[in-house]
Amino acid sequence: MVKESQKNKDALHEASLILQAPYKNTKKKILVAVNLSLVIITSLHLAIQLISFGHLPEPARDMIMIPLTIGIHAFSAYHHSRLLAGKTNQPRWVSQVSTWASLITLQLFALATVHVNINTATSLIVDSAFSIILVFITGTVINRNAATVWLVISLISFFIAYGNRGSSFEYHLMTQQEVKEYKQHLKSPNRKVRQAARKRQEIVKKEKIEPLSIKLYLSVCLIFLLLAFLPTFFQASMIGQVLKTIPRAIEKIELAADEKNLLKKENVRMSMELDIAKHIQKMVLPREEEFMAFKGLEIGARMDTATEVGGDFYEVLPQKDGSIYFGIGDVTDHGLQSGVVMLMTQAAFRATLDNSDIDITSALNQINSILHQNISRMKDQRNLTLSLLHYHNGTVSMTGQHETVILLRSKEDFAEQIDTMDLGLYVGLIDDFSDHVQESSFDLETGDIMLLYTDGATEALNSADREFGIQGLMQALERHRHHPSQQIVNNIIDEIYEYTGKTDPEDDITIVVVRRTA
Repeated sequence: MVKESQKNKDALHEASLILQAPYKNTKKKILVAVNLSLVIITSLHLAIQLISFGHLPEPARDMIMIPLTIGIHAFSAYHHSRLLAGKTNQPRWVSQVSTWASLITLQLFALATVHVNINTATSLIVDSAFSIILVFITGTVINRNAATVWLVISLISFFIAYGNRGSSFEYHLMTQQEVKEYKQHLKSPNRKVRQAARKRQEIVKKEKIEPLSIKLYLSVCLIFLLLAFLPTFFQASMIGQVLKTIPRAIEKIELAADEKNLLKKENVRMSMELDIAKHIQKMVLPREEEFMAFKGLEIGARMDTATEVGGDFYEVLPQKDGSIYFGIGDVTDHGLQSGVVMLMTQAAFRATLDNSDIDITSALNQINSILHQNISRMKDQRNLTLSLLHYHNGTVSMTGQHETVILLRSKEDFAEQIDTMDLGLYVGLIDDFSDHVQESSFDLETGDIMLLYTDGATEALNSADREFGIQGLMQALERHRHHPSQQIVNNIIDEIYEYTGKTDPEDDITIVVVRRTA
């Protein structure tokens, strides 16, 4: 069942990866394409400017921005290309840093073109397209929050640039004839004409409205067109890839659904089997009406299991001579296999003690030998604590290691404990532990109450992870001592559940109460 559940999870995980792969790879492809485009464009721009003019348009800006842009985008393209090819195991932060660095350099370049340019008036219009495209690229490669932040920064930048130019600024175009005349004035032999033209040129330069070539506008438009095309191209490609992967993902999801249905059927089958096992276990436990037939003793007992099948054991076995054997034990762990060991203990207990003259230490050793052989055949490591008690004419003899026996004398206000630690070993560990078994006894006088329990009662936890404890059990017995034995059992268990609240019990709870009435 665990394997089927794991297969179901694996199939759903694989379907999730199939659908996510195109989206994740598309981000990297867009970034690599933008990186390579910027490296090529910036390198060409650098070469053309140096060859044609011998210097860059804005040396103070471009000597920093251009090498930085080329270096960052070249590294990002290299790193993400290796990621796409599955050839790198570098930490995730390397990819994140290179992605952010690529976009931040682009964004800084966009801001610089608006505020630091030979013609800030025209750049306000033309280069604003750069920021618009960057909003799209940022949202695609990183996320919409980053795109929103960049949109806000771009809007603030535009309003600052607008304020710097002034609201009264107007665009005026010159005709070809006017341009020709202006250039002639710059070369005019007439000194006054030439000075006037140069003065105008200085004013134009000072106000940063120098004329720009239409070739530059065309180049910028082509660059913007390419940058806008790349994300669109890969996004469209991603949609196609997603559509192609949907049938495979559906196949995996259908497989997971089939496995889930099989798992559900298996769970139903196992639940039915556990219900049957639980019913069988309850059938072999002593019935309340059996206790009514015992002369001189009033007995109450109850076992609440933490799972469908419990690992606790208790038995009450009357003998022809009027004596009674009591047994209480706790199999390690709980669940179906522990329940099987419990049933084997019940069978061994009855087979060994039913109307037999065997002494209790020999009986316990025989029960241990039977269980050791059976557990070994099961190739299991379970064992159990087990106390065997024999009541006869007001005396209780006991052997075996289990929890303490709680004794509340009729003439005393407070209960006492009788230790069983030195009376034996865990049952089922070794084939013969006769050398380690001891016997002790105590008197049970009229009105005295003996309480047997398993550790599920004392180790029950509340919401603060505090145990109910042996003192809690003894005090509960003292409070309910005047009730009939079965009611004492029920009241104590109710107190345990009230103490634990909504915390589910982690172990089986078994309590047996025996009061001598005559």
